[in-house]
Amino acid sequence: MSFNHICIIVSDLDRSLPFYQDLLGFKNVIAESTEPGIWFDSSTLDDILGVKNAATRIVVVADDDGAALELQQAANPLSTKAPDEYLRYGKTGVKELAIDVADIDDLFQRVKAAGHELQTDYIWSPYAGTRSFLFYDPDGALIQAMEVSEERFPRK
Repeated sequence: MSFNHICIIVSDLDRSLPFYQDLLGFKNVIAESTEPGIWFDSSTLDDILGVKNAATRIVVVADDDGAALELQQAANPLSTKAPDEYLRYGKTGVKELAIDVADIDDLFQRVKAAGHELQTDYIWSPYAGTRSFLFYDPDGALIQAMEVSEERFPRK
């Protein structure tokens, strides 16, 4: 089994897409407005989203290594921002998207300059050979940036 993608429900795709593309470097690989569309017939989309006449917009972005994110904003039912307490540690479910970065200091400064919320206002080391910080996407989803020493943890 291998990783395929992660779906992130967003409240405003036009706001979230630049965050994932411009700030984090994911490339746009496929975009579809589903009303329903190419991926789903209307009855399947209704079943997936749990309402009649479901409608959603999906954009899939990927990094240079092929890791893919499905960004989805539904029009019916309307995607709304989850309360922050549901997005934080202490609640069940996937709580963070962890990304490898080559220059964590640069990303940290760009995240701060763009005005995105940080969980901590500093970079820390979870274990030897790593540096990390946590921040939030426009809807409050937690993202962990990790810089991993090539000497300590060689890549394939």
